[in-house]
Amino acid sequence: MRLGLPDSLRGRAWSVISAVNAVMDARDGDYQSIVEEATLCMESKQDKNASQIERDLRRTFPSHYLFRSNSEEEDMMNSSAILCEDFTPDGIEALRRILYAYSIYDDEIGYCQGMNFIAAMFLTFLPEEESFWLLVAIMNDDPYSMRELFTKDMSGSLETLFVADRLVRKLLPDLHQHLTNEGINISMYACQWLMTIFSSNFNFDLVSIVWDNFLVEGWKVVYRVFIAILTECEEELLNLPFEHILTFLRDKLPGRVDGQSILAASLEIRLRSKHIRKYTKEFRLMQSGEHLNKKGLPGPPGTNVKHRGKKFVQKLSKVGISKE
Repeated sequence: MRLGLPDSLRGRAWSVISAVNAVMDARDGDYQSIVEEATLCMESKQDKNASQIERDLRRTFPSHYLFRSNSEEEDMMNSSAILCEDFTPDGIEALRRILYAYSIYDDEIGYCQGMNFIAAMFLTFLPEEESFWLLVAIMNDDPYSMRELFTKDMSGSLETLFVADRLVRKLLPDLHQHLTNEGINISMYACQWLMTIFSSNFNFDLVSIVWDNFLVEGWKVVYRVFIAILTECEEELLNLPFEHILTFLRDKLPGRVDGQSILAASLEIRLRSKHIRKYTKEFRLMQSGEHLNKKGLPGPPGTNVKHRGKKFVQKLSKVGISKE
C-alpha cells in the first residue's frame, strides 16, 4: 500500500477507504439534484464563482486527453448547456459539473483555485459522482480536513506552510539556512504543492501514490514526501543563487521526480507525528497571541510567538499569500 496501489484497483480502493461508497448509497440522487441547482444558478447568472471556474477549466491538465478544452468563448457559451446534459464521461464537462456542484454544496467556501486540480485528478481514476463525493470527503472529513486550506482567512494554508517550514528547518537545516539567506520564502514554491497535495505540479506517478497513502494516513505522508523531494535535490539547491532556485523548484524539479523512489525515501525520514503536533500548536498559539516557553508550553518565560508569527505572515503577504 505505501508504495502504491495498482491502477486497476485504485478507484475502488479510494472509494472504500474514504467511505464514499457508503455516502453514495445513503445519498442516492443527491449529486444530480445539486448539479441541477447549479444549472439554475448559472442560467440566472447568480453563481459568483462562474468566471473563475471557467478560467481554471482551461488551465487544468490541458495536455491530458480528458481535459482538452475549446476556446474560452466556446466554453462560456456551452457551459450552461453542458451542465444540463445527461452526464458524460468527457473530463472537461465532468470537471465543470463537479466544481459548480461543490460551490453550491458548500457555498461558504464556494470555489477556490487548486480545487480544480484535485477534482480533475480524481476524475482520472473515478467516475464523476464518486469524484464529487471524494472531493466532499477530503475537504470535510478527518484526517484530511482540506477545507481549512481554502477558507477566506487562509488559516489552514498559513498553518500548513508554517509546519512545512519548521520541518525543513529541523530536518534540512543547511538547506533552510541557504534558502533564508537567498530570500526564498516557503510560500514562493510550496504553496501550490501542499494546497493540492502535489496534484497541480507533479507527475501522476508521484501524485497517485501520495494520494493512496494520504487517504489512509492523512497529512503526515504529505510532509514526509515534501521533505523527501527537497532532500533529493538539496545538494543541487545549495549551489544555486536566488534567481535559479525558484526556476528549478517551480519548473524543473516537478517533472523529474520519480514517484516510487520518493515514496521509498520518504519512509526513511525521521519525521514523527509529535513534530507536526508541536509546530501546529506553535502556529495556533502565535495566532492567539500566547507565548511558548522553551519546553513548548504556553506562558512565560519564553519566546514571543505572536511577534514571530506576525513576521512569518508578513513574509507570506509579500509573495501574495494573505489573510485578508
